[in-house]
Amino acid sequence: MARIRRFSSRVDAEMAASMLLANGIDATVMNDDSGGMHPNLAFGLGTSEVIVPDEQLEEATALLDMAQGTSQLGPDDATSPGGRLWLRIGALLVVAGIVLVVLSSELELRWF
Repeated sequence: MARIRRFSSRVDAEMAASMLLANGIDATVMNDDSGGMHPNLAFGLGTSEVIVPDEQLEEATALLDMAQGTSQLGPDDATSPGGRLWLRIGALLVVAGIVLVVLSSELELRWF
């Protein structure tokens, strides 16, 4: 079995696997979600992967490449340089905002 592509959401991975199955390729979706106990881990972290048998790898790659140009299917941005940069910056800004609000309420600061 070979990992053909990693997706940022489980939904995209399931759609890709369904397309491959419809074209006669034995595709399976693998998720790193602690055996289903933490399904939120499979969303937004790039942990959903589509795997196919080694002998169907070339055909599956060609189908996904063709579908990528015509639909919303796409590989996870973790493979491109800076693909997750904006996600990390956004998360950092949210955390900084929460810390600022908590500290200002603890120090009884007035904003206006």
